[in-house]
Amino acid sequence: MYRWSRWFLTVALCLLAVWLPQPRANAAQPVYLFLQANGSEIQGESQQVTLGRAGAIECLSYEQSVLVPFERNGAIATGRRQYAPIRITKRIDKSSPLLFKALTDNAVVEGEFRFYRLSPTGDGTTEQYYTVSFQQGRVASVKQVSPDALSPATAEAPPVEEVTFSFAQIGWRYENGGIEHEDFVTIRR
Repeated sequence: MYRWSRWFLTVALCLLAVWLPQPRANAAQPVYLFLQANGSEIQGESQQVTLGRAGAIECLSYEQSVLVPFERNGAIATGRRQYAPIRITKRIDKSSPLLFKALTDNAVVEGEFRFYRLSPTGDGTTEQYYTVSFQQGRVASVKQVSPDALSPATAEAPPVEEVTFSFAQIGWRYENGGIEHEDFVTIRR
């Protein structure tokens, strides 16, 4: 009986090791925002000292989109490209009151989002691989959310805020090889 249970336990552990999700080599990393409002730096609370990230605003999520309307058959563009505001989610921190100030003062903001990943060399280091920058922007909205403390799914989650930025100029750069593009947004009056 002892041998049978030992064999069963060994097989069960091997199967469990195969079926359990393995850690990913390129697990999600925060995006770091370096932001200025009317020329003054708005600092966050990033404690990452490597690669100059200390004091940056740590973004838990980042979203940016642009679309060009097309005819139904998709052959001909029917309008100008349309940019949605850049949307981030971040923890509430020392930058929060300054983001509200930039919003209520209609301050001109410019920012640089820096994306990091584990180095493809496999040496365990982190590298900056992508940058999105915007100029002549504004804080378009700030929404603060405190998760439901009674729900087991969100009880441990920190209060966060969703911040959106509109802009007149945007640029994208892939760091390895300096591949980049810049666009100017047409503002309708």
